[in-house]
Amino acid sequence: MTDHLGVPAGSAPRPWWAIGFLAAGALWLLFVGSLFLTGYWATVTVTGGAGDGFCDVVWDDPGGHRLSGESDCYDEPPGSRFEVRVSGWPDADEPTLVETYVGMGLLLGLPPVALGGGRLLQLARRRLPPAPELETPTAPPGSGGALADPRTVSALNRVRRRAWTLVAIGTVGVCGVVVPAAVEIEADEALRAVGVTTVGTVVQVEPDSTWSTGAASVRFTANGTTQSRDVLLGGYADDYVSGDAVDVVYDPADPDRFIIDDALYGFAWTGWVLAPAIVLALVAPFGIARAVRVREMRRLLAHRSWARVQARALNLENCWEVVTVDGAVWRSGRYLLWVPDWASPEDTWQGENGPAWWVSDGATALFAAHPGGRLVLTRRRRGRAGRAHRPRS
Repeated sequence: MTDHLGVPAGSAPRPWWAIGFLAAGALWLLFVGSLFLTGYWATVTVTGGAGDGFCDVVWDDPGGHRLSGESDCYDEPPGSRFEVRVSGWPDADEPTLVETYVGMGLLLGLPPVALGGGRLLQLARRRLPPAPELETPTAPPGSGGALADPRTVSALNRVRRRAWTLVAIGTVGVCGVVVPAAVEIEADEALRAVGVTTVGTVVQVEPDSTWSTGAASVRFTANGTTQSRDVLLGGYADDYVSGDAVDVVYDPADPDRFIIDDALYGFAWTGWVLAPAIVLALVAPFGIARAVRVREMRRLLAHRSWARVQARALNLENCWEVVTVDGAVWRSGRYLLWVPDWASPEDTWQGENGPAWWVSDGATALFAAHPGGRLVLTRRRRGRAGRAHRPRS
């Protein structure tokens, strides 16, 4: 149920996303576990394959029937034999290396289980006994609560803009990673579709580094002419040394357009785009975290009214702590990448008891020096104040 502001009613959001992540991860682990446990061991023989980590294989099932299929492999030559675990229910008769089962389970199943389980554990540790004496008045239905004050609306909008600015920057970064990667994959496929394969020799290697894209000079014969040509390899360059024999795939219409072995053919500009794009993409989670906090701020402000309080604000190493006169301790989320919302000297009373404004449901509170000041979302901590804190100067 929501109010007229579109804010979910209730005292606190439920951890549905954490439960969903935990369930999705558990279901995936059960799926992979079922494939492995209901399958059987088999020794396969390689009959061929196009490389890229997959081989055409044949094997005998427990009933003595000869089966064939495609298995992940390390590009073993035809005639090679190795052991696999053939999958069972619900996707039977797929020969797969044991390490692939482990990778599928850990890479796709463990992260959501860790996120969901960690969040539920965090909420369980935060669970505190009810404290009605720490709640500010509930706003009458339809009144808008603290959001009836235009100054508060402006303050909330400022926080929202900062959050979505970080989300937008992160989104640009994600696009900057995805687009060059897609361009490189398409260019590599186009080259290999028309390319001619020959054998070449690595003449010189320039290792991949922070300020230099990995590259190599390769000598090979194309269209009757033998000469050395340069190719960008990125991180693949670290796998080669001078004198290595390599497979060269080149465009017969333009021999300078070539790639070696399984390296990915690309363009010089993609490396310069990818590096800053990855940095920008890392901003996205911080923006999303702030957007979630804005939603919680809005919930409190819509359902509670501002009240006066005597409190002391302490700027710790990476968060804010507020201690109200009754000794209750409230602490903000940690800020790592961004400047805290509440950092302006004229908007704080750092290190001393002073009058402030707050809205609180007893477990979560929003503090401000005045209804239009910087907003700080905090959660109540166990125990009472009593430790000595030294505010950061």
